[in-house]
Amino acid sequence: MSEEKTKSCVMCGKTIPAYSNFCPYCGAKQPWLEEDEVQNKDVEQFMKWYQKPVGKFISLVAAALVIYFVGSLFTLQDGPGHKTVARELNQYLFNAQDKTPYGKKPSVEADKNKGVTIKVSQNSQAVKELKAGKPDKWNYLVNRSRNRSKAFHKVYANQAYAKFKVIDKHDKKKVLLKVDSGDIKYNIADKYHK
Repeated sequence: MSEEKTKSCVMCGKTIPAYSNFCPYCGAKQPWLEEDEVQNKDVEQFMKWYQKPVGKFISLVAAALVIYFVGSLFTLQDGPGHKTVARELNQYLFNAQDKTPYGKKPSVEADKNKGVTIKVSQNSQAVKELKAGKPDKWNYLVNRSRNRSKAFHKVYANQAYAKFKVIDKHDKKKVLLKVDSGDIKYNIADKYHK
């Protein structure tokens, strides 16, 4: 009977046939070794190093770092920064225009604790038309705010971004609209259409 070539298991260290893909003792997956690699001194030296506690420890640390890195790519984030949220909302609601039906230079501020504050003029064309019984321009802002608030509620881990408040930019205590997670909590239009 010819002498069978062997190697050591990379996990438990027991002697196993050189052609084994898995250790028959512990079940660990074995690296594939070509015929000439079985006798290779570098491979043999690596296998001996790997079997030592230091080699196993370093391998485990390297595996943990890879898992951590890959896992960090897929974690739920707070979302973009408050400045990015504000800039994108300004573009979405007002097309980043200075002159709008909601007054000159309406602004959007996002705070990760307080939510989104949209500042418009109470004397704007949209609010004047709302008071005159023509709510189309005001409803456009309401619907866009509601849709974006609902989307933010589903996307961002920070739920404060789903809270929208539209206020008069000249009187910060004057609230014109409140939306939370897509639900309208207060709308000044209700005051004019009872």
